[in-house]
Amino acid sequence: MNTRISITAAALLLAGLALTGCAQTGGATTSRDEPAAAVASDAPAPAQPDVTPFGGTFTYEDGVALTVAAPAPYTPSPYAAGATHPNNVTITFTVVNGSDATLELLSMPEVTSGGVKGESITDLSNDTVALEPFGGNADVLPGQSFSWTMAYSLADAADVTVSIAPTPFTYDAAIFSTLAG
Repeated sequence: MNTRISITAAALLLAGLALTGCAQTGGATTSRDEPAAAVASDAPAPAQPDVTPFGGTFTYEDGVALTVAAPAPYTPSPYAAGATHPNNVTITFTVVNGSDATLELLSMPEVTSGGVKGESITDLSNDTVALEPFGGNADVLPGQSFSWTMAYSLADAADVTVSIAPTPFTYDAAIFSTLAG
């Protein structure tokens, strides 16, 4: 019986020594003599989402399709709120319901520009601009489409990215950008 205890103790001691010679970094185990960067470079790069250029259409597997028009220059009225950046634009969004069920659209686009979050512009004197954040809020029947326009204040009109989903919990966001190639 003493032999079993000795073997078990020796096995635990060896396991403990083996563990102290290793470090855990980001899911990859490396020895202390091996730099963590070497293991990280062997890991595959994270997948990048598909990016659609403005004016293009992103279609989901069920046939629902999103089109985001290129930003167009916009001059807010003196009564507008949110025009805090040097570039003011409107962006028109269109959803086509190519599925066989009614789409309960509840779309809240996220806009960034030059690495900065775009500010939505609320302009009550302009009835063609939807109020944030629920511009895309409608029931869209199969085969029908719905369009709405929103105004944004942007840091850099040449670097604009929009992330948008028809509904936030049912669909993944589609990404549209001026930088899409």
